[in-house]
Amino acid sequence: MVGVIARGVGRGRANDPADVLVVEQLLVRHGRWTFPQGLPVANGTADAATFAAIEAFQRNAMGLLKPDGTVDPAGLTIRFLDRPIIAGPRHKVFREICWARPETSSITPALVEAAAKSLGCEVAAVRAVAQVETKRSPWDEEGRPTILFERHKFRTHTRGAYNRSHPDLSGPQGAYGRFSAQYPKLRRAAMLDEAAALKPASWGTFQILGENHNEAGYKSVEAFVEAMMESDARHLEAFVAFVGANKGMRKALQDKDWAGFASRYNGPDYKKNDYGNQMRAAYERLSKG
Repeated sequence: MVGVIARGVGRGRANDPADVLVVEQLLVRHGRWTFPQGLPVANGTADAATFAAIEAFQRNAMGLLKPDGTVDPAGLTIRFLDRPIIAGPRHKVFREICWARPETSSITPALVEAAAKSLGCEVAAVRAVAQVETKRSPWDEEGRPTILFERHKFRTHTRGAYNRSHPDLSGPQGAYGRFSAQYPKLRRAAMLDEAAALKPASWGTFQILGENHNEAGYKSVEAFVEAMMESDARHLEAFVAFVGANKGMRKALQDKDWAGFASRYNGPDYKKNDYGNQMRAAYERLSKG
């Protein structure tokens, strides 16, 4: 079966029976993604059930926030429908279970001291970065690593392919949304391109971007994310590797050059969130304690 239609199918479209039948057959192929609507009857009749199934598919399989219930000959929806299989995100971070976490951190004072020694900096400097990067817990309510999804990074990793269809996932820097919106965004992006979706999220205690997995000591972003799920001690290990891989960043941390460190660690727009001054203030508080 090849998903070729001559004219549009769906609300306000031509709905030629032969085209409608093709779309209905493809919806049946991908029936798991039409919940809660269920499958349409593949009979070439464009009715409310067909339109609702298209919308459900667009929402579930394509991650569209505002599905329009239409399928056009050269559009994104027909390209998704024509895939042999849509498996969905496979990484275990997407499994809908609660990941139990201990009440106390696995980052012991001894581990922080070892990290500081490895980087040639003060313990308070390491703790300052962690305090600024993770203003809440390293874990969310379900026990997953705290993340921030950066849509401008997803745009880069997908070469802008989803700028028009998914502007909240692929676009200019900003518009991060609430803490509770981050994993839903990640999952929707993973429906489009899973590897590209894991890279623009920053993970865990030190909020290291997935795209920096090599510098953080992991050959793949999937392995990096799996490690971030294990413990916050893994977060610290990744931080040491990441900072240690950049001589300028490491030197700035040693010298407590917070602006210089933040410019490398948080990127050229670090001033917008005042990262340098936040880290300086955190270090001053922690070094006194």
